Amino acid sequence: MKNFSIILSVIAIILAAAAIMDVKDIKNQKGGVDAEQVVQILNENPKMVVDAFSSYQEQQRLAAEKVAREAMEKFLPELNSTENALSVGPADAKVTVVEFFDFNCGYCKRLAPELEKVVAANSDVKFIFKPMTFLGSVYQAKGAYAAAEQGKFMEYYKAVMAANGRMSEADVDAAAEKIGLDMEKFKADMAAEEITKKLRNIATLADNIQVHGVPAVFINGKQVQAMSAEELQNKINDVK
Repeated sequence: MKNFSIILSVIAIILAAAAIMDVKDIKNQKGGVDAEQVVQILNENPKMVVDAFSSYQEQQRLAAEKVAREAMEKFLPELNSTENALSVGPADAKVTVVEFFDFNCGYCKRLAPELEKVVAANSDVKFIFKPMTFLGSVYQAKGAYAAAEQGKFMEYYKAVMAANGRMSEADVDAAAEKIGLDMEKFKADMAAEEITKKLRNIATLADNIQVHGVPAVFINGKQVQAMSAEELQNKINDVK
């Protein structure tokens, strides 16, 4: 895909250059374009190349933004839905914060305590957590759903996200037991096929709205950049 984009860029540059040339002056006897003259003109007018490439990049950026915007409009109801996700806060909240995260993501772990502060300070906001598992965190993610079945998702989230590095399955079990979960039920709920389906649906949604990295935070459907409680709170206040 990258090589294809480069090829398109080169074609765009040549076409842009040809468009501003006097084509009659660079045609050979067979009616084609003289490649040597094209190269000569480009060498003599390097800014032409830069301008053409910049124009092409801008067109690509605008096209990508349009695709992302259309995808967001299409999948906004699913983004703000708690059907496959884990949530805290009132169902009818005017402000909805969505986080795509991975239990094994270092940046997600850094954001977690900041996000926890914001959750505690905003009882009128709905927070939706959509776990991803591309960093080998399937067991942790399934445990989150199992903990939610016992009304202790946030306690589980705090315990697992506070751990340094990746946790083994035994470490996850120990954390679950420490927050008071019924371990027999915890294990049984983790094995439910429904959880696997939910995680798969979240991964599909992330792909559809072009979430390619975590943490990815959205407020009322708009992606925001925030790594501190203050930054996140300010973003929430802007839409309240």
